Amino acid sequence: MKVLCICQGGNVRSVALAYLLKYGADTDALACSWQKNTPETLEMLCGWADAIALLESSFKVHVPTRYHDKIAIFDVGPDRWGNPLHPDLIALLTEMVNSREPAMVGA
Repeated sequence: MKVLCICQGGNVRSVALAYLLKYGADTDALACSWQKNTPETLEMLCGWADAIALLESSFKVHVPTRYHDKIAIFDVGPDRWGNPLHPDLIALLTEMVNSREPAMVGA
């Protein structure tokens, strides 16, 4: 499965989730920013992905409507960690990933 992880800056929350999915769930995962990537890049990445993981539910407005059926919400709230490997962020996302059925990581 190919999962696109989206947060505001594309440096902390989405990187943390992509890391967990790559190394814990053997998933092809990429991190990106709805704010820093161009609409064309976001369009291309959303088309590539089998699933789109949003790190805040409000980010749905930044995903083209035709891809909304691919969205899964991993709402950890605004970045308060500043580091994608912060133990509290990793623990929170690990719990969220583990609470889903394996096939539901992107559903």
